[in-house]
Amino acid sequence: MDFVKRIERVALAVEDLDQAQAFFEQWFGARFCPEEHIADMGIRYRPFDVGASKMELLQATHTDSPVAKFIHRNGGPGIHHITFEVDDLDLAIAELERRGGRIAYRHTYAPGVTFEGYVWREAFIHPKDAFGVLIHLAEKRPVG
Repeated sequence: MDFVKRIERVALAVEDLDQAQAFFEQWFGARFCPEEHIADMGIRYRPFDVGASKMELLQATHTDSPVAKFIHRNGGPGIHHITFEVDDLDLAIAELERRGGRIAYRHTYAPGVTFEGYVWREAFIHPKDAFGVLIHLAEKRPVG
């Protein structure tokens, strides 16, 4: 069973959203979507399209957020995670675990919280298990 639909996006941790946005717009013609806030994780982010692909910029809103810790640990900005979209998060996790994988963290948002017009259900595979890459599994359901 293949449970990954596609690489949904690549997320970059940055220290300055405006500076990074200007770079991607000027150099690559990126088209930015409205900024979103993930208050419980201490993150502001700006999704954008470049060509047929989706990416996002992440900036910490407090010093103990995952993005702030990432930038501190790595000495600066860089690729924070890769998102794999799945149809059903529970089935994807069950299949991953059947194959010997393990989930390091599941994130549940409060009822009614949406991003980019979707309700998200998420889980993360630790970089220690994935060749140094944080893998984000995401189920997205349209609002409504």
